[in-house]
Amino acid sequence: MISRLTLIALVTSQLLTGCASDSTGDPDSPAVEEPGADVAVEVANSEEEATTEAPPPPPKRIEEPGAGPMPPKFAGIHEILKAASTVKEPNNSHFNAHPQPTVALRWFARYGSSEQVRIFALRALGLYPTPGNSEVLSEVAMNTSEPPLVRAAAIRGIGRYDLEAASHEKIKKFIFVSVSGEDLELACASADAMHGMPTARPILLAL
Repeated sequence: MISRLTLIALVTSQLLTGCASDSTGDPDSPAVEEPGADVAVEVANSEEEATTEAPPPPPKRIEEPGAGPMPPKFAGIHEILKAASTVKEPNNSHFNAHPQPTVALRWFARYGSSEQVRIFALRALGLYPTPGNSEVLSEVAMNTSEPPLVRAAAIRGIGRYDLEAASHEKIKKFIFVSVSGEDLELACASADAMHGMPTARPILLAL
């Protein structure tokens, strides 16, 4: 019969062997992840997302009125344009009293009831160099169905912008061609718009 001491010794040796194999690990067995590892990763990700700033919302687009009667809210600018003359052009301080000067000017530039109002609105848009205003000025300037004086006003308006910029390449080419064209109004307006442009110097000298 196995003595009590022998039995205790056998059990102890088996326990020690099992502990040794657990500590070294079986190279073929899959790794056991520590408890809570997934939780720690999820917490870190949530903290990173919380610290990342959300992108700013896109600017609210101002709805512009289309063709039709003059919007009542544009009455103030309408009075400024009516009072303007060829020797006294409105300036920024006049228009800035209006809550939406560029929107109103774009409306008058397209749909003004008289040629004079459209001319002054187009030239006044030159005081506010924005992509939207540039689009209106270029569109009117290159529209052959528009009256020459109106097109000339659009050219003079956009002439206040940086026409050397890549974004104005199309209207710049149009102006460079118009300066030597047969229409005197467009030619004079183009020469005014080319003032101070380094790339326009050879063209102006060749006239």
